[in-house]
Amino acid sequence: MSERIGVYVCECGPNIKDALRFNEVVSYAGGLDNVVFAKPFKLMCSAEGKELIAKDIARHKLSRIVIAACSPREHEITFRKVLEGAGMNPYFLQIANIREHCSWVIKDPAAATEQAKRTIKAAVKRVVYNEALFSKEIDLQADVLVVGAGIAGITAALTLAQKKRKVYLAEKLPCIGGKVGRFAEVFPKLECASCMIGPKLDEVLRNENISLLTYSEIKEVTGFYGNFNVKINKKARFINAETCIGCGACVKVCPVKVKNEYNEGLDERKAVYIPYPGSLPNLAVIDRQHCIRFKKQECGACQSVCPFGAVNYADADQIIELKVGAVVLATGYDLFNAASLPQYGYGKIDNVYTSLEIERLLNTTGPSAGKVLLKNGESPRKIAIIHCVGSRNKKYLPHCSSVCCLSSLKFARLIKKQLPDVSIVGIYSDLCLPGKDSQAFFESAREEKSMEFMRVNLTDALEIKDRNGKICIKHTALAGPAQELESFDMVILALGMQGNKDSEELIKIFDVNKDNSNFLVEENALLEPVSTVTKGIFIAGCAAGPADISVSAAQGMACAGKILSRLEPGEKLKLDPCVAEVNADLCSGCKSCIGLCAYKAISYDEGKKRAKVNEVLCRGCGICVSACPSAAIIAKHFTDKQILEEIKGYCDK
Repeated sequence: MSERIGVYVCECGPNIKDALRFNEVVSYAGGLDNVVFAKPFKLMCSAEGKELIAKDIARHKLSRIVIAACSPREHEITFRKVLEGAGMNPYFLQIANIREHCSWVIKDPAAATEQAKRTIKAAVKRVVYNEALFSKEIDLQADVLVVGAGIAGITAALTLAQKKRKVYLAEKLPCIGGKVGRFAEVFPKLECASCMIGPKLDEVLRNENISLLTYSEIKEVTGFYGNFNVKINKKARFINAETCIGCGACVKVCPVKVKNEYNEGLDERKAVYIPYPGSLPNLAVIDRQHCIRFKKQECGACQSVCPFGAVNYADADQIIELKVGAVVLATGYDLFNAASLPQYGYGKIDNVYTSLEIERLLNTTGPSAGKVLLKNGESPRKIAIIHCVGSRNKKYLPHCSSVCCLSSLKFARLIKKQLPDVSIVGIYSDLCLPGKDSQAFFESAREEKSMEFMRVNLTDALEIKDRNGKICIKHTALAGPAQELESFDMVILALGMQGNKDSEELIKIFDVNKDNSNFLVEENALLEPVSTVTKGIFIAGCAAGPADISVSAAQGMACAGKILSRLEPGEKLKLDPCVAEVNADLCSGCKSCIGLCAYKAISYDEGKKRAKVNEVLCRGCGICVSACPSAAIIAKHFTDKQILEEIKGYCDK
């Protein structure tokens, strides 16, 4: 039985009609095999155009439709819905792209006309072999796991926490807020960081739809988009979260002191501790690695003084199992290790500080109660801030870390406010000032003379030396020989940002990719900036690359938006039927396809000794089809027959 094909040629305003011999194209299309008629129309995607197609399907008993118009990326889904509404399988449609492939790129009307004819003929030949495809539906979990409770993570969690949806917010540390929670002020308006972020953290703690899992690590993930099974190890605090009020009585009596990682090792904390004043949740935690009781020594000091009986030495880790539909990875960043560049003298020369160390010195909750002091307790008189340490360097971090310049300006303004007579020099090779308010922030720092600026050839060519208790900086100017700057009391290293070093295990667990700077890799940096190649796994904030607070928050919301638009409570997940399919009779079980699949959609059935495709994960890219030595895999809607007929139609005159 021959097919009854209706061809619709869109004028698309002047885009198509005025760029080729339009009537000739319509007449040609009407004379092709199996074509019942070819109709021109001003705008096929308009309500009138869609209504015309629906009526013609019923009136002329059409079995196939060809739309000669714009790119299928533009309106293929639109016209599939029209066919479905008219009772026709939506995959009996073929788009002939005569706008982007013809009228927009070919200036000669005669050549554009011939190209349009070929394109339409190819579509007509192919559509005859289009097969009816049907979307499957599966049950889904609408709940979501967010990994990392910094700015990006808490923004994603709060946006996702809708009715009938549970959000699990997992954080490896005992408190939430990320690094921003330890900042003094934030650029460009020098707002109090804790005042800005505090209400958001409180909102997380109060939200009934958010289950907060602090001091927790992801151990295992199985399943697929819409149906992930997750195992989380919630580490023992040895403190009852229901009864502890964070009074700190236990901290005072603890006899053990260790380096305080929350103050960047600038002071010490106890083995039982509250991370820092104002940290949330405001609960103590016992560090079992350093607590002498867990080293088989007699000690119960913290338990004996707790007025609420919150200390519980018998507490144990818990394995929590969750079912979620999607995951947001907001694992944050680490700073470049300054000690790996010995020319900067970090760790060897007193008063050479990293940017995070200065953040803590400037914070009133930090080791010096907000005062910027030298190691001897005196105030500095002359400070150098060195930009791009580790960044924009092919050997270390090739990217610009984007926030370092503004952080350096912030340090200069805050230090100058505290020490008006201090001299501050910013040493840089290039400045990066992204964001609409950044230039104004830079100008205000320059007008207030917060710091002088010295441009050098390369900051990674600097050499810092101790000379009689003062710091000397050897550098190469933009033009001229090497020079030395002398008599600095303090040097601040504005370190580049890299992906969280602790994310290595998560990368394996969630089967996502990372780049050479340890940042997680997006599916498409331009068009899918928060998606990964593993469907249902999203990335936000500094997990994906250097980002300031506003960008991190926006990406957290973007992840939430992607998830909210697809995973609705009580709904089923509709699968795209254009996926790969394995013919078990032809498959030899060679496993060639498994390693080639970028989406991990193909596995091996040990019982049948054959490959099988997970339709939820498959994106229909066709790599497995082209690589199969047995021709055992087909791509639905892109079969060999369909493609060959399309090629024949295009090549035949």
